[in-house]
Amino acid sequence: MGDPAVAAVRVTESFDAPRPNTVKLARSISILTVGQIVTWIATLTWTVIVPRRLGSAQVGIYTLGLAASGVLLVLVGLGLRPLLVREIAANPERAPQLIGTGIVLRAIFCLPALAVTLVITLVGPFRGVEGTAVFLGWCMTVFAVVSEPIAAGFQAMEKMRYLTYSTIFSKTLSTVSGIALVLLGVRATGLLLAYVVIGAALTVLVLIWSRPHFDIDWRVTRHELRRLFIASLPYWSFVAFFTIYLWIDSLMLGAMTSTTVLGWYGLPTQLFGTLMFIPTVLSTAWLAQLVRAHKGGAQSLIQAARPAIELVLVLSMPVCVGAVLVAAPLVRVLYGPDFTESIPVFALLALCVPPMYLNIMANQLMIARNQQMVWTKMMALASLINPALNLVLIPYFQRTQGNGAIGASIAMVVTELVLAVIGYVLVRDTFTRNSVVRLLRAAVATALMAGLVILALRAGLVAGIVTGMITFPLLAGLLGVLTATERHQLWDLVVTIAPRRRPRPSGSRS
Repeated sequence: MGDPAVAAVRVTESFDAPRPNTVKLARSISILTVGQIVTWIATLTWTVIVPRRLGSAQVGIYTLGLAASGVLLVLVGLGLRPLLVREIAANPERAPQLIGTGIVLRAIFCLPALAVTLVITLVGPFRGVEGTAVFLGWCMTVFAVVSEPIAAGFQAMEKMRYLTYSTIFSKTLSTVSGIALVLLGVRATGLLLAYVVIGAALTVLVLIWSRPHFDIDWRVTRHELRRLFIASLPYWSFVAFFTIYLWIDSLMLGAMTSTTVLGWYGLPTQLFGTLMFIPTVLSTAWLAQLVRAHKGGAQSLIQAARPAIELVLVLSMPVCVGAVLVAAPLVRVLYGPDFTESIPVFALLALCVPPMYLNIMANQLMIARNQQMVWTKMMALASLINPALNLVLIPYFQRTQGNGAIGASIAMVVTELVLAVIGYVLVRDTFTRNSVVRLLRAAVATALMAGLVILALRAGLVAGIVTGMITFPLLAGLLGVLTATERHQLWDLVVTIAPRRRPRPSGSRS
């Protein structure tokens, strides 16, 4: 394990880069973007091949295993990842101790999770193949217990390449092995078992990758376990409420309508999830810098957060409007005529983009301020508002339109708008008069883009999407939407990913 003092020195040196560094930020964003693109490609490839080979029943068993893993990870994960990012970014010398304590604390909670799993599979509702799927879900959770705290350390150190390595490794291997296995006739439990093996291999890799940056201190104390557990409670409760908020609409749709209507809602929500790429990447890249800025005082944090929040809101406009405009042809191309009823669902969900982008960044600001409990209360509020709205809107639209999924979508939009109003109040000190002017310019650029996209869609879906992707950046540049700092960051990004020129020979002409 090595001497703790040496380990602390090594960790501190890893953090000694200049504070807020635009080159480092641009590099982090570009690296995370690569991982997201790989995720999209892998998910699309898997979706086109695997479900058709498995059949609906086996896909259900596969989904059950993943759902079990997700729920169990909420129970044993304790919401530790954002807490560890915040603590390590603020106190880098404590990284070995915090990561070791985090892993041991989560491992302790794996034991009662195993007990619950065995009860469910032996005497509960899930028997046979379904029980096996649930148990394999617990096995996947065990390895995430180890790998996630280390990933938090990488994020706090702004070593984003390791997060991208993890994404590329797991997504590529899962896709390739999944396709190969189903072509060989392997069924759902075989896929889940393969994912357990991949999780184990990934855990070994992140342990190896961590060694040059920190030596994990496994000598945990009861005091540190207790301290970290108490500190994690606001984060843990946030994850619990967020999970309820995330799944309650689908559960209510399943209970109040048919599986067909649930399918009309399920596929658009997966497609909508891809639109969260921008705030996910930016919040991941920015969080460590926000935490460090907070150490310099409230004004320092505001100055660090302002460009992040403004940029996310600017980008939310073309994403929202573009998704609404291409909703009909996109759903038809991806899912076929059987999912025509999903078109209004996706269009309505797209309206959630601006408020949800703001809410994601506001949550990061609360974490940086060590006020996570504020956002936890908001998630608790959402867990009350959303079901109440669904209780009214789902049966109404099921009765009048034959599509209760429209009601669930409207409930989501209203809930996100309520959260966004509160989120704005929490971060209003980051907005200035220049912020308002900038957002108005972005709105004009989005409106002009929309007109061009509508014309381009006459030539087809691809023409419409390409037109939107090209015209908004051009219009935003002409209207001065990008700040001078962001233009410098964009240049840093280009310099970071562009191949470097070889130095000229000393005798060459300039």
